[in-house]
Amino acid sequence: MSCSSTARASTDTSHAALPTFPVIRWVWQFPLAQLAGIALALERRRQYSELLELDDRLLADIGVSRTAVEGVRRSSLYSDAWRDSR
Repeated sequence: MSCSSTARASTDTSHAALPTFPVIRWVWQFPLAQLAGIALALERRRQYSELLELDDRLLADIGVSRTAVEGVRRSSLYSDAWRDSR
């Protein structure tokens, strides 16, 4: 057998004496996720308001009708997206 194929036990024990602490890396992610959800909800609300301000001719130019824009608020997809972004 060659020397590279033999397995040797590690003799480095310097890290074994260190105390173990709980991993809390995820704690800072929760407030950031909440802020991102709020920012996303505010952006959606702003976009919806801008669409409602457009007249029918401009809405037709982008291929959307006023009833489709107003129907977004009443759809279950909108309420699901709103609930998931909170």
